[in-house]
Amino acid sequence: MIIGTVLTVLVILMTLAYFNLKCSIMSSLSTLLAAVLATIIAFSWYEWAAELFVSRGYGAEWAHFGCFLLLFVLAIAILRALADLLMGTNVDLGKPAKITAALACGFLTGLILSGILLVSLGMLPMQGKVFYTRFDPEKPVSLSSPKTPLLNADGFVCGLYRVASAGSMSSDKSFGVVHADFLSQIHLNRLKAGQNVPAVNSRKSLVLPSGKDQKPVRTMNIPDRGEKTVVRMGIKAKNIADGGANNGSGEVQFFPAQIRMICKPAGLDKELLRGSGKAIWPAGFLEKGVFVEKKLDEIIKPETKGLKDRIVWMDVVFDVPSGQKGILLQFKQCAMAELPEAVPTTEDIEKALNQSGSEENVDAGEGR
Repeated sequence: MIIGTVLTVLVILMTLAYFNLKCSIMSSLSTLLAAVLATIIAFSWYEWAAELFVSRGYGAEWAHFGCFLLLFVLAIAILRALADLLMGTNVDLGKPAKITAALACGFLTGLILSGILLVSLGMLPMQGKVFYTRFDPEKPVSLSSPKTPLLNADGFVCGLYRVASAGSMSSDKSFGVVHADFLSQIHLNRLKAGQNVPAVNSRKSLVLPSGKDQKPVRTMNIPDRGEKTVVRMGIKAKNIADGGANNGSGEVQFFPAQIRMICKPAGLDKELLRGSGKAIWPAGFLEKGVFVEKKLDEIIKPETKGLKDRIVWMDVVFDVPSGQKGILLQFKQCAMAELPEAVPTTEDIEKALNQSGSEENVDAGEGR
């Protein structure tokens, strides 16, 4: 976390120096505005741009980092150049006003620049002590207390975009829902980078059981655990370019922290993907009808040979907060599926799980 703090302080100091030496009142304001708009552009379009590379199998692990950073740099450069062209005569309100504008705009712009840099680093397919990370790869995952740098610059830019995506620039899919707790998502996904567990996959790699007799989401009373929500999910054991989630060795490898559910208050049937949501991670898996708790950073390597349709099926258990319901299931960096209403069941767990028709269930913990 020292790296994140040092980078934040250095970027802010350099930005303040530039604003004091080079910027007038108008250029200070226009640069700050350009940084805000570039942030919105980068967050809004980086996934679309990255998908152009990921879907073709080109630089999949680097695509999100590269597209996010490149979009921001290009956007702020173009917007700043346009501002210089459109600005007329400079307004001079005296040295005190110039210094005040430079300090205020310089600090905010520096905070945005350092935040964008830290978000980009959070997408890097690298892990280790010398890299910025919110979760220590050598310690158990603690979702309640991620490490944050001084001033929390990346949290600031994420919050800035979350407000923008929920306001007048909102769409049918809010950043606060689709990417709830975004920083935890990107940092957890790359937690095992370097161990052949990719953070990036095809957006088509996650599937749910289909058919009128299928019940992908169930609420079950698990012995000694109480009522839990169980989601049957499938992972396509194919290359990323073919719509799957295989790593470079042709295997499916993941860990529970790469699976998450997005929840919203129950009863909100309209505009489910707008506003804000809450991200939760698995409590464990059901294997042959038995609840098995797994650490969030425990690498899972399911057997993929002889699978029907090359799909690994598993039953993931979530502890959904009271008054909430799951609306989205997400896997790694790219894949997402909307969840139907949970179906209560009082049947024997193993019998209920076997009612998945022709779908083949593979234990989540079975190694190669």
